[in-house]
Amino acid sequence: MKKEKIAKENIDLLTLTNIRNNNAHHASKCISDTEFEIIWSQLTPILISFGDDTDEIEALKLNTNDTKQKESINNESTDEAKRLKDLGSDAFKQKRFDEALKWFSQALVLAGLNDFDRSILYSNRAATYLEKPEPTEFNSSNDSRYLALQDAEHARDLRPTWPKAHCRVGQAYMALGEFEKAVHSYNKALALDPINIEIQNTRDFALERKHYYGRQEHLDIRSIPRTTREQLTELSKTTGLTTEQQEKVIDMIRKHDPGKDAVFTGHQYRDGDDNVKQNYELAAKFYSKAVALGSAEGMYNLALLHQRGLGVKKDMRMAIQLLEQAASQSPIMSDKFPVPNVGVAEAEHSLGPHYETGVGVKMNYHKASQWYQRASDHGSSTAANSLGLMYEEGRGVSKDLVKSEQLLRLSAVRGDPNAMMNLALLLFKKNDLQDAERWCQRASDNNNMVAKTLLKQYQDAAEKEREHFKK
Repeated sequence: MKKEKIAKENIDLLTLTNIRNNNAHHASKCISDTEFEIIWSQLTPILISFGDDTDEIEALKLNTNDTKQKESINNESTDEAKRLKDLGSDAFKQKRFDEALKWFSQALVLAGLNDFDRSILYSNRAATYLEKPEPTEFNSSNDSRYLALQDAEHARDLRPTWPKAHCRVGQAYMALGEFEKAVHSYNKALALDPINIEIQNTRDFALERKHYYGRQEHLDIRSIPRTTREQLTELSKTTGLTTEQQEKVIDMIRKHDPGKDAVFTGHQYRDGDDNVKQNYELAAKFYSKAVALGSAEGMYNLALLHQRGLGVKKDMRMAIQLLEQAASQSPIMSDKFPVPNVGVAEAEHSLGPHYETGVGVKMNYHKASQWYQRASDHGSSTAANSLGLMYEEGRGVSKDLVKSEQLLRLSAVRGDPNAMMNLALLLFKKNDLQDAERWCQRASDNNNMVAKTLLKQYQDAAEKEREHFKK
């Protein structure tokens, strides 16, 4: 055992020597932030194995001359602050948030703390405010989210080069629903720690939420979670089959297709069902089983859980990997059974917004339009709508209002309420008021919130035109 330890130490010493020599003789005498992070990630475990303290190593890394300590350091206060911080951290881990706030607050009023320690205390108290159940009125000055933001900003101002402080500011903005500001803070954290996968994932999630609300998808009634039973009831309106008849079909499919069986069980745990309590971890487990069996539908649904961090680790890159895996399959089950391979068109469409917004991948409008085109060709109504908007605005494709109208109309005919409203907006701009009114009415009938807001305006304009032609 002793020989193994000596051998490892010799290897570590050789690694340190090589790192030192490579940088001492670096041609430009300068390295990039990314190179620095890679070198530091190699150095840290070696230094710790030789007995260095983790906090001291981090302090060394983040030490700058940007802010000078104005107050003399009091060693007794430093020791007491550490004791209180440890008590607060223990209380936080046990979800005793009021107690954690008490300990962190007591530590923060101590005089003679250095900026490094004080920034950690502010960051920890901000994290506690964000976890604490919110009893106050929304937008109240005592709202814990605003208190968290104040503390996070204090932590950031004390240590401007600490990535975690910028992340904490981002977390507070996320809690407040200010997604653009959250993205800005996470980007600052990434600039300081460019190879940190966790920060990249968190930034990507904030970016996805920013675009989600920017596209007003939260107003789409279809995004409201429904149980499996409710979905079957809704589906019966279009299929003509009763819920009981649909269940018989599903049972038959379950018996003949293990992948579908796992997917259906995953849906039950994801959405909740009669005698089935909602459980995202179990949903992910069954979707993973379906993925192992090659199910595109399983891949697509597991990707959605990774996008939101429901039951699995939030991981945009894993989500994209799963979507690409699903999209690579044939869009039909087989030549003998030319029915849609569920999950393929859905995955193709889902890849579009990633490339359109730069979430988890490099932004590329042209690639986004290609994915939307593939999904639309395979029957996706939402993809036809998205592609129609790209043609209307000339993003990733040449601007073509005729093509845009064709795609929006295709999507609307397929039943997409958002396309119905987008088509109405396009027709209204063309001064085709009668057709605009019809599609706005249909969108409103299908619970599109924008249509419900604009319907009266469209009806009045169309009626005014009809009265004009009567004269």
